[in-house]
Amino acid sequence: MPMRVSTDPMADPPPTTVEAALRRLDPLIDARGSLINLVTRIPMTTGRQRFPVYSAGLGDPGAILPGTANARGLMKWAALDGAGSGLVEESARLTATVETIERYSSCLWDSEQFRWASARSLGDEALDLSRVPRCSESELASPACPVQAPDLDAPMRWVRGVDLATGEPRWVPAVMVYLHIPVVSRGERFWLPISTGTAAHFDYDRALLGAVLECVERDGIALTWLQRLALPRIEIDVSDPELDQALEVSARSGLRTFFFDATTDLGIPTVYSVDIDPQATKVRTYVMCATELDPRRAVLKVMRESSSGRLAMQYRKPHDKPLDDYIDVFDGAVHMAAAEREHAFDFLLDSPHRRRLSDIAPAVPDSPAERLSWVVGRLRDAGCTAYAVDITSDEARATGLRVVRVIVPELVPLSFSYRARFLGTTRLYTAPERMGLPAHAEPDLNPWPQPFA
Repeated sequence: MPMRVSTDPMADPPPTTVEAALRRLDPLIDARGSLINLVTRIPMTTGRQRFPVYSAGLGDPGAILPGTANARGLMKWAALDGAGSGLVEESARLTATVETIERYSSCLWDSEQFRWASARSLGDEALDLSRVPRCSESELASPACPVQAPDLDAPMRWVRGVDLATGEPRWVPAVMVYLHIPVVSRGERFWLPISTGTAAHFDYDRALLGAVLECVERDGIALTWLQRLALPRIEIDVSDPELDQALEVSARSGLRTFFFDATTDLGIPTVYSVDIDPQATKVRTYVMCATELDPRRAVLKVMRESSSGRLAMQYRKPHDKPLDDYIDVFDGAVHMAAAEREHAFDFLLDSPHRRRLSDIAPAVPDSPAERLSWVVGRLRDAGCTAYAVDITSDEARATGLRVVRVIVPELVPLSFSYRARFLGTTRLYTAPERMGLPAHAEPDLNPWPQPFA
């Protein structure tokens, strides 16, 4: 059974409408000194847009967050600003606000939380470092590689988490949990901090479910691109009022969108999309991915999130960085969006395989708690472990929002660093065959940088 987390008995019940959720979060939005200074709709100046896009600005909290000044590979603080898109403006506003709170919470820690120890000394009490993604020998041999192989004897900071399958407490490397955390020991150099597996909700089960599904989604993104999987193109054969509306709006936008079934051997529905703007040169091709238990929601989500992603891309300048310097979230996406590289997506666009959307939907339970248990069970059956850490900030907790971080070490990670794509991860070469697709050896992996952002 997965972890059962008791909700704060003093907290109000979760809001049941978007409007009620926005009212709950309103105290955190004020330009005169609250956590979020502004939530506003972003104007579309060029390109095409399906749905309204909102941004929530956090400002620059670096001065008050612990240890961030010395963080290796520090992201720009604007990267903490949240963005959201939806069929209606209220939903877009809520998504942007919650995402900003989620990112802020992922940058907060207290050194008293940590335990200094080596993985070997902690033994079964800790996440097993031998199971984490790793760079290949050829990657590690490159002077440009920003990470080292995991060292079971090197001390590092650990934070208390829980195994979602057993409910047992486990120590988890702090660098795998928090963003903007400085590396302070050699033992911590095996990882590049990333937001994968972070989620927020007014209900713990829904937050945990969202976090686990994002881990599965990022695994699908990495597998699809690195192995150039000829995924089945999805034929939408079901009707749903919200999905039908989104597809109609999308058709009017002039974008050509292709949906692919990126569901891996885990059996958890995942949709990968390729957007093409036939009239654009700067942002011609853009990809998105979503994992949802209802594949209709996954199709809707990739359209919604590609709207905010495409808009962000319009404000990015083309660059001529060498591949060794690719580490920013948008580096690969900007490079691959250009019209002259549209051919790099032919392995998907020319796929001969087809699959109906109705054939992707599994039989799943109804309640969030049961759905979480179902997903964790699928991971466990595939030999994967899921660890959760509560990273809720005081500001989030005051509104009733809960923020969690989930880590599934056996999955293939999404990496924006071209010289640290973790090509030594075992699953990268075994999962395609279990999906009924060819698996390429390392020399034959996709040479193009990751287009997802």
